[in-house]
Amino acid sequence: MTFAPLKHEGHERDIPVLMRAISWPVVTLVRSIQDLRVTGQNNIPPGPAIYIANHTSHLDGFVIAVALYEAGVPPRFIAKKELFKGALGAALRALGQVELDRDAPGTMIEQMAESLDKGLSIIIFPEGTFTHDPAGWPMRAKTGISRLNELRPNIPIIPISHWGNERIVHQWTGRIRWRMIFTRSEKVLVHIGHPITLTGKDHKERSNSAMTVIAEEVARLRKLLGRPMGDPPAERFVPTELNHHKRRAMIEARKAKRRPWKKLK
Repeated sequence: MTFAPLKHEGHERDIPVLMRAISWPVVTLVRSIQDLRVTGQNNIPPGPAIYIANHTSHLDGFVIAVALYEAGVPPRFIAKKELFKGALGAALRALGQVELDRDAPGTMIEQMAESLDKGLSIIIFPEGTFTHDPAGWPMRAKTGISRLNELRPNIPIIPISHWGNERIVHQWTGRIRWRMIFTRSEKVLVHIGHPITLTGKDHKERSNSAMTVIAEEVARLRKLLGRPMGDPPAERFVPTELNHHKRRAMIEARKAKRRPWKKLK
């Protein structure tokens, strides 16, 4: 049994067979652990697009994928070439995910542009990792979105803003709040926005302008959820150190603590 996506001209016919086959269990699982509500589907263009979203949780990819799939858009993420090996690689190709070879001639941005030229829409988290903003607002973006827009200015950039699932799984420790999952107590709001135009004098400012648009929508979603935080800061937060480096060190420390006998070798 498969979950039939909503029809959206120009997209639903491109959904890979394997994606259709696994859609029902994936969509059912995602919706069974959280009250997912999506708006703005009418803003989806008929052709290829660059979808960008804020990044707050391990569940973001699943939430964005379900939101787009149900609107008839095959969710395609950018994945490094190293993952496209063996059974996992075969599955990723069958699911239509985009393989990125960082060692191939040309830049990674050019490879993404080639995917757009093939008529494929792609999903990007411009921040490159979970936001480090103390209040959870979208932080600074990497410059890739601006560079990609420069190469393919006619491809629409569609912002996807979301809020609500960041309390289910802690982004840095991986701690899962099982009670929230079993009771399905968290409401998650996702809004697919109108196409945006990047503004600014350089790639940094242009990329950050995209996250500012998303931040303003996140403020509205927070208010709808009854967790208002006021207006987002005018400037995007810039971390001095990325927490995933700290997290990796923390995990290694935990392993060493659980296996103290290795210290004797």
